[in-house]
Order: sequence, then structure tokens, then C-alpha cells
Amino acid sequence: MKKLPRVLLILSVPLMLYMTAERGARYYALTTEIRRLEAAQAEWVEENRRLLANIAVARSRSRVDASMAGVQGYRMVSPGTTLRIRVVPGLEKRDG
Repeated sequence: MKKLPRVLLILSVPLMLYMTAERGARYYALTTEIRRLEAAQAEWVEENRRLLANIAVARSRSRVDASMAGVQGYRMVSPGTTLRIRVVPGLEKRDG
């Protein structure tokens, strides 16, 4: 009976070493995956910044005016000559 605890103790050392090595391998795989995902995320963020910059350029008045110059019936209107009507929620039933 005294041999069983000794055998279990002797077998537990390699088992612990194996478990430690396996945990280290999982940690390394996870850190590699995290780095890959962070790089992909950085690329997406940069692409979104480029897209937003392109949208801002495309929305500029001079760019719209230049691209619509050949269209029949189109003319630029200055912001001072436009009439804006604001509709505030909750006030639509006050007209009488």
C-alpha cells in the first residue's frame, strides 16, 4: 500500500510538466491570434478613416458644383437664400 502514493507522486511530476507546457502553448496561440486580430482591426479603422475622408471631400460644395456643372437644370443655391423648416416632435397638433 505504501508504493501507491509514491507511484502517484512520481507520475504527477511529468503530468504537471505536461500541463504547464500545454498551458504555455495555448497562451502563445492566443497571443498570436490577438495580434492578428488587432492588426486586422487597425486596417479596418484606417480604411474607415479613408472612407470618411473621401465622403467629406465628395460632400464639399465645390466638388458637387464641379461634378454637376454639366447637368441640365442644376444650379448651386447659396445657403443664405434657402428656407429651412424645422419640425419639432410633439408640436405637430398645435395648429388649431
